[in-house]
Amino acid sequence: MSDERKIIHVVSNSHWDREWGYPFEETRLLLLKFMDELLDLLDTDPEFHSFTMDSQTLCVEDYLELRPERRADIEKHVKSGRLIVGPWYSLPEEYICNGESLVRNLVVGHRSADSLGKVSKIGYTPFSYGQTSQIPQIYNGFDIDTIIFYRGINTPKCEYILEGPDGSRLFGSRFGTMSRFSYYIYVYRVLRYGSDEVFTRYDWDRGAAPFRLASDARPREHYYILDDKKKQWNDAPIREQLLKLVRDESEHFSSRHIVAMQGFDSSNPDPEETRIMKLCQELLPEHDIRFSSLEEYMNGIRAEVKDPIVLRGEFRDPGATGKWTHLFGDVISARPRLKQANHASEVNLQRRAEPWSAVASMAGGEYLKTALDRCWRFLLQNHPHDTITGGGIDQMEKDSHFRFDQINIICDGLSRRALEAVQRQVDNGDLSPRDSVVTVFNPCPFPRKGVVSCLVDMPQNMGYEAFSLVNPATGKKLRMQRQERFPMGVLVRNLQDISVEVRTERVRCHVELDEVPAYGYATYHVAREEMFDRAPGSLAPEVNVLENAFVRVRFNSDGTLDLLHKETGRAYTGLHYLEDSGETGHSWIHMEPERNEVITSHGCPCDIALEEDGPLLARMRVDYHLSIPVSVEDEPYVDFREGDINDTGRTKERREMVVTSRFTLRADSPRLDIQTSFENTCKHHRLRVVFPTRLAGCDRTDAEISYDVIGRDIHVKEGNAYFGKPNPQYPMHRFVDMTDGTHGFAVLNNSGLREYEAMDRADKPLAVTLLRAFTFRNSPVFGRWETFPDMELAQCIGKFEWTYALYPHSGDWTNGVYAQAEDMNLPLEPAQAGPHTGTLPKALSFLTLEGENLQVTAFKQAEDRPGSYILRVFNPTAKPVDGVVRTHRPLTGAWLTNLNEERRETLAPGGSTLRLAFGPKKILTVEFTL
Repeated sequence: MSDERKIIHVVSNSHWDREWGYPFEETRLLLLKFMDELLDLLDTDPEFHSFTMDSQTLCVEDYLELRPERRADIEKHVKSGRLIVGPWYSLPEEYICNGESLVRNLVVGHRSADSLGKVSKIGYTPFSYGQTSQIPQIYNGFDIDTIIFYRGINTPKCEYILEGPDGSRLFGSRFGTMSRFSYYIYVYRVLRYGSDEVFTRYDWDRGAAPFRLASDARPREHYYILDDKKKQWNDAPIREQLLKLVRDESEHFSSRHIVAMQGFDSSNPDPEETRIMKLCQELLPEHDIRFSSLEEYMNGIRAEVKDPIVLRGEFRDPGATGKWTHLFGDVISARPRLKQANHASEVNLQRRAEPWSAVASMAGGEYLKTALDRCWRFLLQNHPHDTITGGGIDQMEKDSHFRFDQINIICDGLSRRALEAVQRQVDNGDLSPRDSVVTVFNPCPFPRKGVVSCLVDMPQNMGYEAFSLVNPATGKKLRMQRQERFPMGVLVRNLQDISVEVRTERVRCHVELDEVPAYGYATYHVAREEMFDRAPGSLAPEVNVLENAFVRVRFNSDGTLDLLHKETGRAYTGLHYLEDSGETGHSWIHMEPERNEVITSHGCPCDIALEEDGPLLARMRVDYHLSIPVSVEDEPYVDFREGDINDTGRTKERREMVVTSRFTLRADSPRLDIQTSFENTCKHHRLRVVFPTRLAGCDRTDAEISYDVIGRDIHVKEGNAYFGKPNPQYPMHRFVDMTDGTHGFAVLNNSGLREYEAMDRADKPLAVTLLRAFTFRNSPVFGRWETFPDMELAQCIGKFEWTYALYPHSGDWTNGVYAQAEDMNLPLEPAQAGPHTGTLPKALSFLTLEGENLQVTAFKQAEDRPGSYILRVFNPTAKPVDGVVRTHRPLTGAWLTNLNEERRETLAPGGSTLRLAFGPKKILTVEFTL
């Protein structure tokens, strides 16, 4: 260590997990004491510099719900800069939440913090198991130009520049040897508790009066300290501890400035912190140790650190620098029901309820912003990293599903009301009251065709024996494949009358639609016919074969399939086998037993049957009869540190697990849709579906993540963080793609599947995780694991259903993969209505986006300017793209805003057209008025 005088920035803080080891409401009761004591400290000790509220505001809102009388106290300290809140609302996991959720988290966090007096503009990121590639552009979109994080990064020194794929930059720092609690461990615990050892036991004679409820109904009750003021004042070793802190941390920091965090997970502030600081200043006169803030620390290193290393890409290094900085990357497969529910809720809110509400307001309807805001609060309350990853107790998962349920109930209601508002204005006055129409709504920003499945009613006594669907503009009948017909009684709600019933004959059918306009609708008349047309043709030309103009799929006796991509002539063989292996890990880490047994569906009995066939849609069903171990033997003590012995194996006792996959091929579709369902009754196992691509020339995968498609090497070379370690499981959002440059193979999903692995073998298999079941363990004490075998949600007991698709293509992912992912996640929405006069035509687009591979993530009204609309679009490619936005009537104004919806540039629309230039990987937010 040099003799240079260091400036040690001691930052008082706490890392507040909303729910983790305890349910939310119990954690909030702990929060009451925490916040009461913090506010009292700020009130009574003017020398106490400031407290960093973990870069979030949600915990403050949680507190104020129970202590509304203390809002003025909080506002006073936030305005003065002594209580530092935001910029986030909650602390998300970046690889499970999508990009729009990250942006809106900051949008809500900024407004929440501003309402309290001031928002922090430091990109403190003490969350997420890795950092997504677009975090620089996201932070820059809120005028934040710094970042501090510690999971997934491995650099020689703490300071760096983080550059996003669009060129956005952040000045950044990681922590040193002791992560985000260096001062707390080196100094505070030694002084007040006599030890810097975190792998520690409690000595009963400490005298702090531990208390617990001791009935046999509470075998896992914790002790709680009754006298938390019973602390030591052991100042003898403090000078040596301070020198040790400076010596150890100086190895990481390249300037005079060292950040030393005073706080731990859910740690309350100590009223003696100012006295402790004065003691440290007396004991360490050769260095400048002071109360500080992250902002002051970042300003200090920015002024002194010249030419820091420039980092690019995502950060998922499993061997990050320092202690307790493990990546914990396998959280993406823990508690899969949470991931599934989150994806459904994000799509329902971001891509249905909000856009349809915006469209409805364009048609003269109401935009129910307060209801949408409520949904966003529920969603963001499910996004704290422990919550959404499933790294907590079963009650946490139950509470999350309640919030997801509320989102979907509200969103479904808002979407229906929005579509009603549009339908009310569509002019079908040319029809008689006895007629009906089918209106098909398109929730995507580009026009679409396709086969849609729908339920069409023929009301009794209205003259219907059969029907056809007719395009009123052309008089052309749509091709239709009728599946079944049955009587139905349907409730009719009139809020000014009693509920009544309409009796109908309901027909389940598949219809081949012509073009449905973007963010709009198309109307089809339900025309009376004497009988249904017998639609000739088949998509199952041979036994165990499905075929259309794009692909031919043959089902093999072992349940695998061979897929021929007709455009390129490429055949993919042996696709879609199941692989089940043992699991002895936990929420954060996947581990296999020492005596593992891997079971595949190869050689297992399979039943194959054609469930439906016709000219528009055919479906094949495969039942896989797997015999798998019921659990593991003698479940071991498990620690995440590498090298620990995991001496166990899978049980000899087995149980049949029937996995049913339904493969659906539509006449107009280049992809094969798959629905896989099963009931899990076994424990400690991981189930994956595997696709041997045999793309010998493929050396990487491309996967969708937040506002980006990220490339990852399949062959782990020396120098790669994963070199010498098991092949990594990586996160994806709606697709992962592999290509050899000529032939491409994508796996799409719309059900929250988040984990894949591309194995470096000759057959280049791509595996997608369906389930990872384990005993929930928690480690509130370092080196000790509380084990909860009774928490069966972590073991994934019960029914599951996943939907995903195979899309073979030419070239790479830019050749149609996004369009197919959009189509799969946002199906066309048919509705049936009686005729009504109105001012809108029978088909209309309210907004259209043109530009190859451009993607919409938000279409809504502005947060703070009612009557203005926000459209957020990003370019996932590495090439510039020219985009065009067209609206259904002339634009009266348009602006480019930042991600926080603050206007940055006035645009000049031409009538109803707005032209935009997208740089590589660029996110643009456009505000417009009509």
